[in-house]
Amino acid sequence: MKSARIALFTFAVNVGLGTLGSPAPASATDWSYLSYKNYINCLQLFYTGNFLIPPNASPSQIAAKHEQGRLYCNKQYGY
Repeated sequence: MKSARIALFTFAVNVGLGTLGSPAPASATDWSYLSYKNYINCLQLFYTGNFLIPPNASPSQIAAKHEQGRLYCNKQYGY
């Protein structure tokens, strides 16, 4: 029984390290949008400026508003 646990643990570690060691997709390493200052300013405004969020909003409602702001910035600046 103990050897089965050790084998399962070893397998899980190998799978975990295998996924961490695999190369990232190209989209995960594309940082070109950071050079567009207007887009970054828009994202920061919607993330830090809580002027559109009611004061009694739940965390899920706040996250939804932030996501709506991100989508708005994407649409405005073509991302």
